[in-house]
Amino acid sequence: MASGSYGFRSTEIIVNADDGFYSDIRDRGIVSCLSTVDRGVSDVSVLMNGAVAKSLLSCPHHKRPQMSSLFSHISRNRHIPGLHFNLTEGKPLSNTKFVRSLLNDHSYFLGKHGFRRKLVFSGIHMNEVEVELESQINAFRDVFGTIPSHFDGHQHVHVLPGIDLVVARVISRLGIKWIRVPIEYIPETSCCITESEINFYREVSDQAMKAKEIFSSYSLKYTQKFIGMALMGKNQTMESLDQSLSSFEDCKNVEFMVHPGYRTIKHTNESNNLEGCGDPDGPDLFSQSSDREHEMFFLTSDEFKGYLMVHNYELLKFSDLS
Repeated sequence: MASGSYGFRSTEIIVNADDGFYSDIRDRGIVSCLSTVDRGVSDVSVLMNGAVAKSLLSCPHHKRPQMSSLFSHISRNRHIPGLHFNLTEGKPLSNTKFVRSLLNDHSYFLGKHGFRRKLVFSGIHMNEVEVELESQINAFRDVFGTIPSHFDGHQHVHVLPGIDLVVARVISRLGIKWIRVPIEYIPETSCCITESEINFYREVSDQAMKAKEIFSSYSLKYTQKFIGMALMGKNQTMESLDQSLSSFEDCKNVEFMVHPGYRTIKHTNESNNLEGCGDPDGPDLFSQSSDREHEMFFLTSDEFKGYLMVHNYELLKFSDLS
């Protein structure tokens, strides 16, 4: 059980919503979780090649709050989010001729599994990963006027072999201090997690164990514990949450990765660019799933907030951590 449960001291918990700027409808759900009244999420990381980010980058600064519910909320609260580094979904921000190894024949990223397959066969050029990483950080700076408060990866791309070193070298040089290390106990079976998902989460955890050493060598910081992969969608229940958190002994801080929001709707091809990361088929099945709304309602529930209070968890942002 977390030490906070015994009342000796509170345990810091960062509940971080991934996929900010994917679409405004997803963002409106994230904002409802970040709001003062229903606050169940304390931080957010944003996709700079997401549809909302691209809209923000293309309009004057003074009009940006009108373009995005999430940007408006962040600006009002002087909140600096994290960067959700993306190498697997949609289009790059860099000129495609400089990142050819990251793309398919149609100049889109290769997908979660396609990218990993090409990486295994040494087909990904690390200098091109660095080019795209710097493009996404520069876009973040354009929108927010500063560097991200923390760093994580879309589909955990930042802990992949070789990518981890590029990320560590670049973000440490720029002064980004906090990074996600997704090491998590994954149960043998679950009614809500498929066998392929279990295998993927275990692979991510194994890769994160190795990436952790690289991140430490560059003096990057990360929370003591991480949960979220085994708690996605319908598996995000009070029972599952308690099983995960109660297994931690004397835990100072923990990151809880979540994916809340109003689900996206499949549009005609003409309007697909309004949501997602630029894929021709529009928003993906993950964003269209009712799981997004399940998480949103769970995180804003009195039961969840009551659990954190009873067990003495202190809800913080990454920028609050020392």
